[in-house]
Amino acid sequence: MVNRLRHSSILRIISQLRLTVKTKIWLAVTSIVLLFSFFVLFYLPVIQERSLLNNFNKDVQNHANTVALGVQIAMTEQNFQGVQTAMDFVKKDPLLQFVSLLQTDTAWNADRTRYRITRMVFKTYPERKKINVDAASNDSTVVKRTGFSTPTMTGEIMLAFSTREIVQSKRQIRITSLFFSFLVFSIGIGIGFGLAKSISVPVLKLRDAATKVGRGDLTQRVQSNSRDEIGELGAAFNKMVTDLSTTRQALDARTSELVAEQLKSDDLLAGLKRTLADLRDTQEQLIRQEKLASIGQLTKGLVDRLVNPLSYVNNFADVSTELLAECKELLASDAYAADEHMQTELVPLLAMIAANTGKVKEHGASLARVVRSMDKLLQVKSNQFVEVDLNAFVDEQLAAYRNELDDAYRNVPLELVKGSNPDNIAVRIVPTEMSTVLLSLLNNAMYAVHEKSLRDPDFHPRLTVATVFQKAGVEIHVRDNGAGISAVEKEQLFSPFFTTKPTSKGTGLGLFISQDIVRTHRGHITVETCPDVSTTFTINLPAAVSMS
Repeated sequence: MVNRLRHSSILRIISQLRLTVKTKIWLAVTSIVLLFSFFVLFYLPVIQERSLLNNFNKDVQNHANTVALGVQIAMTEQNFQGVQTAMDFVKKDPLLQFVSLLQTDTAWNADRTRYRITRMVFKTYPERKKINVDAASNDSTVVKRTGFSTPTMTGEIMLAFSTREIVQSKRQIRITSLFFSFLVFSIGIGIGFGLAKSISVPVLKLRDAATKVGRGDLTQRVQSNSRDEIGELGAAFNKMVTDLSTTRQALDARTSELVAEQLKSDDLLAGLKRTLADLRDTQEQLIRQEKLASIGQLTKGLVDRLVNPLSYVNNFADVSTELLAECKELLASDAYAADEHMQTELVPLLAMIAANTGKVKEHGASLARVVRSMDKLLQVKSNQFVEVDLNAFVDEQLAAYRNELDDAYRNVPLELVKGSNPDNIAVRIVPTEMSTVLLSLLNNAMYAVHEKSLRDPDFHPRLTVATVFQKAGVEIHVRDNGAGISAVEKEQLFSPFFTTKPTSKGTGLGLFISQDIVRTHRGHITVETCPDVSTTFTINLPAAVSMS
């Protein structure tokens, strides 16, 4: 925690640090010079030293190859003097430490399953020098080996050369690099000083003049004799100040004209207000006309919707009348009064009458629901919007809904997931109308899960209501895991008199009325469904002023 506070304090200080143009030039030039000096002083010497050492290793290896070739030829011809001549090839080199002719043999174990290579000094120069046959290169010595093989002997030549000249060359390279680094650094400092002076001084003059111009002094001018970009910037500044002075004079003249025109605009504004009032009246008339047109469409739909229930009522009533007439004739007949067979025929007729009467009652109830829904739709809607806490409102509506549930729906779990509202986002609604929307969506969801549970005994119904708060508005999600809605039904879902329920259970106006209510709240309803998985209705409402 302490390190984090310290780090944030350092970043705050760096962000508040002010760097002048001169400082930035110095930093840029110094950075370039230091990078170049680092390259000359460190990187370049390392490359050169590595190149010298690689070349020296190649030379020593070439000497070893040459001596090994001479020894191989001499041993093949059994010319032992030639072996000495081959080794004498490198004796005169002042860097030579030793040259040795080693004989190599293969030593097997008793079971001849493993072997090792043994080396023995056959001949060496200097002759009395003690040789380590396993010697390797180090910082002061480079050791190279080259093998050879003849019918009489298998061996290798081992050469050892001193690296003292390489060490001296490295020292000379570092001295030269240090000199050039100092030279480059001095030249860079001189260039940086000249650039800082030639750039920062005119810029400071331009800054002071711009500050005075910002305070209203349009007489400021900058003098610059340079022909570079700094001079062009000064000339552009002078032109800008001149244009500003001219523009100010024009603005003063225009202001005087505007003051004179303002008096005229006041009269014009009053006229515009009157025109706006007239436009509002006209708009209200157009809205009323549009509503009348919608009512006409709904009325036509109502007539179409009432045809089937009324036909059922009339047909079954006529049939019931005929059946009752037949029953009366049979009962009045003396010939069949005591006939048991006739009596058995009366029982089915009476049963049919009872069934037809039930149909009449069922479709009469359906007609009553349609009429009530139409009456509710055509009622004048309240415009008394109230600012509410959405979570509390939905919770209250769900509590009331649970109390009024039918016994068939009481086993369905109804859960409210309250959304987080850290910004205290409120919503303005007409509570009674929004309650109607919620109840309609809940009834549809309950019906969907109930119908699915009748078809699938293992089905576990679930109904969830969730609230979501965003800066742009709020959302109410009503989700059920029922049978879902098909694509064809989804397209007509909000159409008047369209229903997915049987005639005796649905009117086709619930979602249409709900959509109309939500639109009066400047919101909209959307639906997302997956067949046989779930259906989610979402009510989107705009946010009101935040509640404190």
